[in-house]
Amino acid sequence: MSSSIECILLGTGTSSSVPSIDCITAHAIPGSSDRPPCRTCLSTIDGSAEGKKNIRRNTSAILRLPGKEGSVTVLIDCGKNFQAAALEWFPKYGVRRNRRSVNGLDDLRAWTLGGKIQPHIDLYVSQSTYQDIKQMFPYLVSKEFASGGGDIPEFVWHVCIEDGIPFEIVDTSITVTPFLVNHGRLFTKPDPVPAMEQLTLQDGQAEPPQEIITPYMCMAFRIQEDIVYISDCGAIPDNAWPSLLPASGRQLPVCILDCLHLRSHPSHFGLDQSVIAARKINAKRTYLLGFSHEVSHEDYVAIGEVIGGAETPVEPTEHVAKGLTMIGEGEPIWLRPAHDGLRIHISQDHVTDETYD
Repeated sequence: MSSSIECILLGTGTSSSVPSIDCITAHAIPGSSDRPPCRTCLSTIDGSAEGKKNIRRNTSAILRLPGKEGSVTVLIDCGKNFQAAALEWFPKYGVRRNRRSVNGLDDLRAWTLGGKIQPHIDLYVSQSTYQDIKQMFPYLVSKEFASGGGDIPEFVWHVCIEDGIPFEIVDTSITVTPFLVNHGRLFTKPDPVPAMEQLTLQDGQAEPPQEIITPYMCMAFRIQEDIVYISDCGAIPDNAWPSLLPASGRQLPVCILDCLHLRSHPSHFGLDQSVIAARKINAKRTYLLGFSHEVSHEDYVAIGEVIGGAETPVEPTEHVAKGLTMIGEGEPIWLRPAHDGLRIHISQDHVTDETYD
């Protein structure tokens, strides 16, 4: 069990990030839109403290954990704007070496070019992810596919991530337990069904075949018995819970949990689903992430405070009022929105952060 862990949220927004280019350009160009201004997006350019917290890059986190031979840095997710996040947050928090990564891609080349920071990065992926990377970015797997000057990242591939099977980050004694959650559906059509199986006769009429819906599954992770990280999730299957929760029965210190916006979405939790899951997980602290631009950071803070037992604001904003009507009854829990650059500290069972404490 870890004695001291640091978690830095590099990105807390949806795949398209926040602010939305549509909102920013619509109201920067007079007469280009007749819809109301987007408070969240416009706040990101007004220089306010709230606006800073509404800048949301792709979901990503850095963990610093004590291993058997010193501190180990683990990067979870490496999205489209990872480099911008690293430029902002790595110097601030003294992060340089990136010893281990999960699902990292081309932006990691800066860490290994010429061995200036480190000779290689250990990359942990599932077999399906490895095959996808071989197809989309073959040069990341085999140098023979490189072009130009041949500058590519140096990776050591560990194709070991399997649903529900813990693995050790090599030579560290740090254990990660991956588990699958539902992240929407696959839209590829199944192979054609033979004609005799496609149609069923009823009163002489042919019935069209039922659509076969194939769920798309995404990996989530429990790191030791300290943090659960669920960044892309529309539903948690029943068979995921034994991997999600520590077998020892220990209460998780931190849960980092998906929440796209107030309403539900086929591939992401809405607020009500996030709260239901958070209450069931029952971590000491739950931080939401993966936000779109519809609801501002401060509105999510107000909603989280009420979920924790505070009185409803006398004059709630429209989004706060709507969000509170969507939440079912249940025990109070500690729940807040994460934001880019949020740093969380876990020391034994004690959790603090640098925004809400």
